[in-house]
Amino acid sequence: MPIPDSILSKEAQFVYERSYGFQPKDGDLTRWKGFITVRIEKGEYAIDVEIQLLDSFPASAPLIHILTPISHPNVDKNGLLDMRMLARWKSSYHLFQVIVEIRRLFSKVPPRMKSVEYDWVDPQTQFNSLSQQKDQLALILKQKRGLLMEMKSRKVSKTSTQVIEQEKQNHLDDEILGLESQLFVIEQQFEDYDILSLEFAKKYYSLKKRVFLLQSQQ
Repeated sequence: MPIPDSILSKEAQFVYERSYGFQPKDGDLTRWKGFITVRIEKGEYAIDVEIQLLDSFPASAPLIHILTPISHPNVDKNGLLDMRMLARWKSSYHLFQVIVEIRRLFSKVPPRMKSVEYDWVDPQTQFNSLSQQKDQLALILKQKRGLLMEMKSRKVSKTSTQVIEQEKQNHLDDEILGLESQLFVIEQQFEDYDILSLEFAKKYYSLKKRVFLLQSQQ
């Protein structure tokens, strides 16, 4: 069964708002192509990445293909990336978090380039990618402004009340997502021994409590 359009559009919105450098491949929201910038001795290097969402997403983890020839302990001979996040996948994870984690992994354990012909980061390529993302964000903002104007222009009625309630729900969802993203980050920091157990426990349970309180309002 294909991934519902509602899930795909929401994931796309999260990517445009919270990440950069990735776009749908040929307009297909189940396949995303972009680049991860890594720093080596000679400067910055762009690694091409393609992410495929399986039909069972978000119940199952996506497939991540590293298109640039590199040598890395988490990349097999076919270019398939494996990392802890995918092995411990949760249905609450999102595509933008996958992109963030790939960047974090390559920053922590830089890859070695197999080819002497380095694909250096082209500022124009970065600009074009960010420009496309800016256009998408502008479209999302326009849609939200349109919804807001619709709410203001309508008289109080059953329909307008539903619109207001939906907007409140969207805002609540955004707050919960932000807190879940913070939880994800500190979980990764704790597993990498970047923070101590006591600090992790304080932050983790504080965030979990806030998530619980917000979820109780849904």
